[in-house]
Amino acid sequence: MKFLSKDTVLLALMLLSAVLGYTLRPQILLADELPPIELSAMIPSSFGEWQEDKNLSAQVVDPEQREQLEKVYTQTLSRSYVNSNGYRIMLSIAYGKNQTKDAQLHKPEVCYPAQGFAVLSKTSVTLQLPGNAVTATRLETRLGPRIEPLVYWTVVGDRVTTTAISMRIAELRYALSNRIPDGMLVRISSIDTVTEKANQTQTAFANELVEAINPADRNRFLGVPAKN
Repeated sequence: MKFLSKDTVLLALMLLSAVLGYTLRPQILLADELPPIELSAMIPSSFGEWQEDKNLSAQVVDPEQREQLEKVYTQTLSRSYVNSNGYRIMLSIAYGKNQTKDAQLHKPEVCYPAQGFAVLSKTSVTLQLPGNAVTATRLETRLGPRIEPLVYWTVVGDRVTTTAISMRIAELRYALSNRIPDGMLVRISSIDTVTEKANQTQTAFANELVEAINPADRNRFLGVPAKN
């Protein structure tokens, strides 16, 4: 038996999506049926060994892209945290109530090159976080002498999605119940020439961050389906 290639599967999903578009036009925002998201309230300014540095904030995208950002996302949060050793972590979270093909999350491997960064490497990893094992993506990026490793994950509705195929499947699954899913992207980065140290520190930060989020909100950040 021959297995279909990823491109073939994606093409089939796109065609299916186009066909269903004539008959399935979701009207209900999933976000309106769930407790509201308020990122600034949900994410603590201090936790574990980390304290927010309010004098230095991270940016999700270059300011020139702000207009486009506001078209895609309902809310964004950008903070810089520092620990007692002076190590700095940049946290960026973007949330959109309408996660469709016309308003999809902008992944870092697209946004960073748009700002002049080179993507040096890309790997898939599993983060064992409190409450769920999350499939995430690690990137190593460079802008001149600045080396910025990062890790991020995306959630569409109640599922972590890692590829264009999984995102489209999530959209179609919700469309069948007349719903439009929301989406969230969580990105953790640091400026560090030692990638292994950056990866370890970012993973520790992610664990402490998730542990500090109210358990009632945690599943929205981790893609844990609600229990019926």
